[in-house]
Amino acid sequence: MKKILLISAVVLSLVGASGCSTNSASTSDNSTKSSKTVQKKHWDKKKDQKLAQEMKDYGKKNNQTYTKYDGKTKLTNSANRIYPDAFKKDTFKLNGKKISIGWSPQGEHHYDYDVLAIYNHDLTKDGQHKTFLFCWHKQKPIVLVDEAGKGNVVDLHVSNDKSLNGSFSNIMYGENI
Repeated sequence: MKKILLISAVVLSLVGASGCSTNSASTSDNSTKSSKTVQKKHWDKKKDQKLAQEMKDYGKKNNQTYTKYDGKTKLTNSANRIYPDAFKKDTFKLNGKKISIGWSPQGEHHYDYDVLAIYNHDLTKDGQHKTFLFCWHKQKPIVLVDEAGKGNVVDLHVSNDKSLNGSFSNIMYGENI
C-alpha cells in the first residue's frame, strides 16, 4: 500500500512538473512572437529634414544641386534609372556581389540595405550622375553611391566622403538634431 501511494505521488509530481514546463514554454513562445512583430522605425520626418539641409549644404560646397526622391514622384537620373522602381527591376551589386536593397522609408528591415533617402545630381545629360542612397544596414548607417551608366546592373560603391558619411551617422544616431 505504501508503494502504491509513493508511486502515485511520484507520478503526480512528474505530471505537475511537465505541465509547468509546458506553460512556461508556451509563454516564452508568445513573448517571442510578440517581440518579432514590433519593428523599430529608424527614419522619421525630423531626420529627413536634417538630411535635406545637409544635402543642400553639401551641394553648395561642391557647386552641385541634388534632387531628393520625395516618396511620391519618381526620380529619374541621367542614366535613365528610375528610383525607386530600379530596386525591383535592376540588379544591384556592391563589391561585385548582388545585394538585397530597396526603398524602405522608415528602415523597417525589409532588405539587407534599407534605403531611407535618395538624392541625385546629374553631371551630364549622357548618363553621368551621382545618386546617393542613404541606407540602414546591419544596424548601421551607410551611404552607397550609384554612378553606373545605363543598363540593368548597378554597381554601387560606399561613399568615401567622410563629411557626408559623418553627417548621416550623426543624423541616424540622433546627434546634433
